[in-house]
Amino acid sequence: MRAVMSLSQKIERLRGLEPYAYQTAYFLLQDEAAAAEATKAALLEISQRDGLIMDSPEKLRSQIKKLAIRAALVKPIAFAHDKRN
Repeated sequence: MRAVMSLSQKIERLRGLEPYAYQTAYFLLQDEAAAAEATKAALLEISQRDGLIMDSPEKLRSQIKKLAIRAALVKPIAFAHDKRN
């Protein structure tokens, strides 16, 4: 059975994860704009997972950290290119 989460609850959970995702991405990229883009990508991906509803805060932090790292490492050239335009 799937738990139901209201939009406001989902937003609240994502806002709680945002600073940690940004901190992780910024540590790797050392660029505010690129870190913001990596954070957006990580938050978008985790927002589409069912675990956002049921997972513990610790598990969500672990997942968002992995997603932010992946977003920062996979797309740094794209983020840098966007910055130049």
